[in-house]
Amino acid sequence: MQSDSQPSTQLSHVLWMGGSPCSGKSSIAHILAQEYGLQTYHCDDRYEAHLKRADPGKHPRMFRASGAIWDEVWMHPVDYLVAREFAFYREEFEMVVEDLLAMPRSSPILAEGAALLPECVAPLLARRNQAIWVVPTEHFLRTQYARRDWVENILRQCSQPSIAWENWMGRDAAFARQVSLDARERQLEVVEVDGSRSIEHNTEIVARHFLAR
Repeated sequence: MQSDSQPSTQLSHVLWMGGSPCSGKSSIAHILAQEYGLQTYHCDDRYEAHLKRADPGKHPRMFRASGAIWDEVWMHPVDYLVAREFAFYREEFEMVVEDLLAMPRSSPILAEGAALLPECVAPLLARRNQAIWVVPTEHFLRTQYARRDWVENILRQCSQPSIAWENWMGRDAAFARQVSLDARERQLEVVEVDGSRSIEHNTEIVARHFLAR
């Protein structure tokens, strides 16, 4: 019998939607929250607050990220960028859990964000259909990023924008592949987004998974 103090029991009201940036997670979460009366927790919204709480001894990757200029973010080999991203999210996850535990349990919570790595979420699951990962193909990812004005604003601040762009896209594509592989190895659900389905269709897929018994 599980104790109520165990994480899987304390967070049994949380639905987890991880994945890679630019896959439509935030839009899916918004639709589901409206349709099913869910509270939402967006990891990106807590990014700055988490950076301020970072301790250099306990959260070295997060601490170094605070105040970094864009060249320091993007002008590194892709393998390094991917490893740094995973290390950052591993450090941040404890803060994510603390945030979720502080939220009211009056209604289910849908937590979404790239920070929700399969390796971190899996030990907290009370049931398999409590979590899903939404990942884009590289072509879809590049297409979506290219449409966003704020991406161009960031690249303008880099000393070599074309290299920064390729490093950025390479990192996010590799991150998506690794997250997808890890989730599948843990027999957790993955939805691949390639642009062939509407956001409404992808939302239906996610909803069916969460509602499955």
